Amino acid sequence: MLEVSVSKDGLDPEWDRFLETKPDGCYQQSSLWAELKARFGWKPLRLVVKRQGEIVGGTQALLRPLTLFGSVGYVSKGPVVASDDPVLLEFLLDQLDHAAKTEHILFLKIQPAYGAERVAQCLLQRGAIPSETSVVPVAAPRTDISPEPEAILARMHYKTRYNIRRAERKGMSVRIGTEADMHTFHRLVKVHSEQQGYSPSPDNYRYDLWSTFSTRGRACLLVAEYEGEILSATVILAFGDAVFSLYLVDSGQHRDLNPQSLLQWKAMLWGKEQGCAWYDFGGLNMSTVKTIMSDESLPDTRAGSLARYKMSFGSQLVFRPRACDVSFVWPRRLTGRMAPVLMDMNMRPLLRSLIGGSIYGDFRSRPESRPGSQ
Repeated sequence: MLEVSVSKDGLDPEWDRFLETKPDGCYQQSSLWAELKARFGWKPLRLVVKRQGEIVGGTQALLRPLTLFGSVGYVSKGPVVASDDPVLLEFLLDQLDHAAKTEHILFLKIQPAYGAERVAQCLLQRGAIPSETSVVPVAAPRTDISPEPEAILARMHYKTRYNIRRAERKGMSVRIGTEADMHTFHRLVKVHSEQQGYSPSPDNYRYDLWSTFSTRGRACLLVAEYEGEILSATVILAFGDAVFSLYLVDSGQHRDLNPQSLLQWKAMLWGKEQGCAWYDFGGLNMSTVKTIMSDESLPDTRAGSLARYKMSFGSQLVFRPRACDVSFVWPRRLTGRMAPVLMDMNMRPLLRSLIGGSIYGDFRSRPESRPGSQ
């Protein structure tokens, strides 16, 4: 018999342990992620389904209340189920409908995890609308880091492998950073964002993300040094079977030594030590993905150069189902089509004033700007 519990609490270690047994590194479904996002105005709603006392599925939504009535939110890499059981999935989605009614949720953007095509299909059959924007990138390059280190290196492009070994020969080193290095990391983010032309996340957000996950041994700050100077830094996060490159920035100095390539390599080795099987480089836009899939040459643009860089580590593309817009207001299909349209029109400032922030900004597709954007 299936039983469901609904929680608005922060940490739930049992739920997090269940997630770590699932593919795709669903850290966005974890209670640790909910704890982090709660500091920035998001309220978690977690449904956990058990059978005979054992977790078999669930989902976590992050919500933002409207000023007038109800709330809106998103589900990233969920719902999550332990098996390809249609009865279990239907039960979970029924419970989500019930929770939406009880908690006055008007609208959710839902993006299932890698391999969860049945979840996406079921959502569409229940009235969800295919979305034009993603919660997380639909396609991402991943490198298999389960083999021995020499085998991983052998799969890389010869120039990438050469750059890694050359950086080490020239005396560049990589170490695990501490809280004392966070100031330098923030400074590098500022310098790198100005050079590459993107808007970085706030310093306190990056710090809170690192501290929330690093205290549980799931995140790491790595810094690359040369002649006593920190040239490059990255924050990586390990969860389940994957380690994610969340931020990768540099000062622009000594680029001939390719500090970022050595840093990525050491990040892979750190993830391997944590028991991860995959290194996730973050997303690519779909036009770039189509070019890769058609075996055409990537253009000499920023997006093309970034894609070549990510794929040069022996990466393969993984795909997640397209996000869905789910309305819980009758008629569902009509209102499901209206909500994202309003977000993309000039009414976005009105929505921001109603929501008290920008839900749209949290799940819209970001422009590719740097290795490691996630």
